[in-house]
Amino acid sequence: MAKKEDTELKDLEEKLVNAEDQLKRAVADYRNLEKRVHDDAVNVMIMTKISVITRILPVLDSLDQAVAGAAQSEAESAWLKGVLMSIKQFRQVLADEGLLEIPTDEQFDPNLHEAIDVAEGEEGKILKVALRGYTLNGTIVRPARVVVGKSNPDKISTEAIKEIEEEN
Repeated sequence: MAKKEDTELKDLEEKLVNAEDQLKRAVADYRNLEKRVHDDAVNVMIMTKISVITRILPVLDSLDQAVAGAAQSEAESAWLKGVLMSIKQFRQVLADEGLLEIPTDEQFDPNLHEAIDVAEGEEGKILKVALRGYTLNGTIVRPARVVVGKSNPDKISTEAIKEIEEEN
C-alpha cells in the first residue's frame, strides 16, 4: 500500500506543479492583455485627438490669416487685440493637449517639412512658411509646408501655389 500511496502522492504533486504552471501562464496572459488593452485605449485617444485637431487647424490658420491681413491702422484696435488674445488662448489649449508647432527657422527636414516650392537662396534653408506644421506628442499631425532655398531654382511652381490656396 505504501507504493500505491507514493504513486498517488507523486501524481498529485505533478498535477499541482502543472496547475501552478497553468496559473502562472494565465496570470501572465492576463497581464499582457491588460497592457494591450491599455495601449489600444491610449492609441485610440491619440488618434481621436489628432482627428479633432486636424479639423480645428484650418480655423486657426484662418484666424492667423485674418490677423495678418489687418491694416496697420487697426493694430491698436480693441477688436484686433481681442482676436490676438483669443488666438493665444486657442494655441495654449492646443499646447496643453500636446500640440507643438514644428520649427521652421532651421534647415529643411523632409521628416518634418513639406517643400512646396524652391526659390533662390541658401541651399536647403527654409525661406518662407506657407502653412505651419504641428506634432502631437511626437506624431506629425501636419508637416510644415515651406519654400526651400536652392542655388539655381527652376521657375516657381504655380501648381504648388494653387494646391496651397485650394486647401486654405
